[in-house]
Amino acid sequence: MFFSKNNAIHRYVRKIRLSKIAREVRAGNVPRGTSFETICEALKSTKKGGAVEMFGILSAKQNDAQGNFKKDLGVVGVKAVTLEFAKLLADSLGAYAASTITTFNAHAQGDGSAAEGTGDAALSSQRGGRNVGSQTHGASSNIYKSVATIAATASYTVIEHGLFDTTGAASDRLLDRTVIDSFVVATNDEVEWTYQLTIVTGG
Repeated sequence: MFFSKNNAIHRYVRKIRLSKIAREVRAGNVPRGTSFETICEALKSTKKGGAVEMFGILSAKQNDAQGNFKKDLGVVGVKAVTLEFAKLLADSLGAYAASTITTFNAHAQGDGSAAEGTGDAALSSQRGGRNVGSQTHGASSNIYKSVATIAATASYTVIEHGLFDTTGAASDRLLDRTVIDSFVVATNDEVEWTYQLTIVTGG
């Protein structure tokens, strides 16, 4: 009986915690110290029945110029995808667009601090070029995952990340721009970006 009561209390406390995490994420706020897996659990357990939600969840790690680990920044962004991508997705499903949505794996970082919004079409101030990342599923098949490492070409403060469909600036399209809590990179420091487009279903 004692263990049963303790388990019930534990489940209740966890339910409250997950509900709080989900509210923060849906408001576009990063729940500090919370893993990607816990965020996904929170979103799924609190989703309204029949609804489909899409979140761009961005994580980052920083290494020095020799590739030695410096810092795990964890989850740094959780906001929604751009309107541009949402329209492209709808067009692709209806075969209205000749373009494809299978090439969104070009990562870029910058030091622009303009507010993040669904109408974004580029980074506010990109630093260096774009690097092509891997394309896989995440922990489940409803997660699109792309990982890329970008070496800083100078010392500056990283404030934003973007995921594009091409490494060139001409006719490019932006899936997601994320403004993060800033951190400083030295010349040739490496930032490993992990972007996971997470589609939450069920209920």
